[in-house]
Amino acid sequence: MSLMDPAKGGPARRVAVAGVVGALYVVLSLLVAPLAFGPVQFRFGEVLKPLVIMYPATIPAFAVGVGLVNLFSPVAGGLELVLMPVVNLAGGVLCWAVARRVGGLVGTYVASALFALVISAGVATVLHFAAGLPYLVAFGSVAVSELVLLLLGNAVLVRRFQEASPGRRLT
Repeated sequence: MSLMDPAKGGPARRVAVAGVVGALYVVLSLLVAPLAFGPVQFRFGEVLKPLVIMYPATIPAFAVGVGLVNLFSPVAGGLELVLMPVVNLAGGVLCWAVARRVGGLVGTYVASALFALVISAGVATVLHFAAGLPYLVAFGSVAVSELVLLLLGNAVLVRRFQEASPGRRLT
């Protein structure tokens, strides 16, 4: 059994991997805390989110991680603490489903880009209502960093895990 393939090994292993990935998301995001909030966001933990393509058990881990990170937000409130975990659940499921449906390397990039845009739409909604920022400005500024981080995560992590487990289909 490969350490690079947590899907093998049963439910306890999947839960453990999801917990570690979720905790790592929180740590990496809070590491750059001043940049993790507001209209120009950079949460380094976002680079991990394409892992949902290979490991769907991480989808709820990212939703919980986002909720925990958002507790430190200067605009923390119901929208950010409830909406953004739900947005991450929906975005994670969409990412996983699109990657499976489209297939191949192209599918992973399309799926990661869609996940980034779903997150950007959610963050823009929060920033519009909680901070009074124009929606399209907030969406555009967040989308830039989200796209860069999720596509980078796809290029590095998903590709690396696929290479480590040749023949493994997206789960």
